Amino acid sequence: MLKPRGTNAAGHKGWYEVKCRICAKKLYIGDSIVYHCPKCVQQFEAYFCEAHARKLHYRCPYCGTELKLFI
Repeated sequence: MLKPRGTNAAGHKGWYEVKCRICAKKLYIGDSIVYHCPKCVQQFEAYFCEAHARKLHYRCPYCGTELKLFI
């Protein structure tokens, strides 16, 4: 069963949506597994899905810093 998303949902989950920097997959904070680079997240919005984080060996493609799980 799908959960309601966007402004119609309780708590406006649509505001907590980020996209994977490589494949542009929509990631919902709290529902999806999201990795981010602590250095590049402000400048490049460097969020990554689980598949691409693994493919990048958990290293940021911009600065080489280890990716962290976004909680």
